[in-house]
Amino acid sequence: MNQIKNSRSSVGIFANLGKDLASTASAEAAAQIIVEAANTLIGWDACYLILYDPQKGGTPRPLLSIDTTKGMRLTQRDAFPKTPSENMLRAIAEGGFISLYAGFFEMEPTQTFGDRTQRTLSQMFVPVVSGSRTIGVLSIQSYTRNAYQNPQLELLQTLASHCAGALERIWAQEALGDFVERLKVLHAAVSAINASLEMERVCQVVYETVSKVMPCNDFVIDGYDADSNEIVPIYAIEDPGKRVITNRYVADHGMAGEIVTTKKSLLFNNVRQMDESGIHFELYGSSGEEDRTKSILAVPMILHGEIYGMVSAQSYQEDAYNNDDLYLLEVLASHAAIAIENARLFVSIHNLANTDPLTDILNRRRFFELAELEFTKAGITLQPLSVIMLDVDDFKKFNDQYGHKIGDDVLILTADTCKSSLRTDDILGRLGGEEFAVVLPNTRLADAYEVASRLRLAVQSITLSNIAPQAVTVSIGVADYTLSCKSFDVLLERADKAMYAAKTAGRNQIVIWSG
Repeated sequence: MNQIKNSRSSVGIFANLGKDLASTASAEAAAQIIVEAANTLIGWDACYLILYDPQKGGTPRPLLSIDTTKGMRLTQRDAFPKTPSENMLRAIAEGGFISLYAGFFEMEPTQTFGDRTQRTLSQMFVPVVSGSRTIGVLSIQSYTRNAYQNPQLELLQTLASHCAGALERIWAQEALGDFVERLKVLHAAVSAINASLEMERVCQVVYETVSKVMPCNDFVIDGYDADSNEIVPIYAIEDPGKRVITNRYVADHGMAGEIVTTKKSLLFNNVRQMDESGIHFELYGSSGEEDRTKSILAVPMILHGEIYGMVSAQSYQEDAYNNDDLYLLEVLASHAAIAIENARLFVSIHNLANTDPLTDILNRRRFFELAELEFTKAGITLQPLSVIMLDVDDFKKFNDQYGHKIGDDVLILTADTCKSSLRTDDILGRLGGEEFAVVLPNTRLADAYEVASRLRLAVQSITLSNIAPQAVTVSIGVADYTLSCKSFDVLLERADKAMYAAKTAGRNQIVIWSG
């Protein structure tokens, strides 16, 4: 196998090689053609062809690894020997020199490649050079000692040189095609982001898009509060796709501090770069060596020229990101900033339209809207429905004796107390002044009375400052839905009459409407 083919045969092989590569659009298919040519010209027991991505700091892309003894293709992990040849390969890729080893691996028994029952005893490395740039490494190996000499080395070099231009062209075409596909994904994501007024949905789309187009073990979207100089958590994912809760922190150091200060993106592809930068990184994921961040991409969200927050993708692999990834994440971040702010404003406007500004519970209009829906539902399903009316006793005294600030505090504390004592499905609203109402879906009259009792005792336990030693109490009326209730207004009126009966009876008590 170690005899070089005659020159006429070699010329024919190179001629066919050029034709085959010219008609090939796949880097993997081109690699197959190249290693077969190497086998025909020189012969080998095992081989591999690796290209390097200059945008990712020379990240290797194993194209093809074959062992002839079993005719097997090796996995990507096996295709790139770890020690000691990893350093050799990188040195070849970066320095462009040629190496010939005969019997080397006899001194390095840990290094095997190909069939794990065999030992590589001879190996040749040649750089794949296009123009002035080394774009990869071609290696052939033999399980025979001293299998290769300089003539074989020169021939392998010629083969690598002959193929370099075609490989770079094919890989560039693949990269362009991949980038175009990623742009399509980006366009769809931007459309979805701009169409949504839900913050959670906006963040989810950004995360899903990032996960599709680049490595992403952990993902974070944070807001920035300029008044407090704090990073405000919005959305965080920890591998494998698990939502996590993070805390606010001051943006005075680390990655957040750097982005807030410079308004510039950060890209680090290995831990060494991170350490050398002097920037302390708050990394997600576990503390294990396998599952810790080794590459990070973080970009600012800019809104109206100011820092609005940041988006970060992290990978547990080195050399995970390139400038294309940076561009795509920056585009997503710019649209996310606008969409998140729009969602925030929408929620704010929605809350203003539906909540009482003082107590932060439903206002009268929204309360009646939801109450009418529950009343209609009860009429159709014949499920029980009850209503509670409550009024703060002697509320005028709080305003007259202690001031309106204390009066407002009484209303706020009463609303908060009631809210914490109710179910999530219950509907609590402020009807006006010191008057509140509660709709209890799927609740019978006896159960509604128990709820009312709980509310009365909870309000009675409210503690005011020494300025207003007067106890807070409420009078409560309870009524339930019957077929005689032709509208929700009728049902509420019954509860209201019962409430006034409670006040007449001495306040701080409950009366059930009896007709």
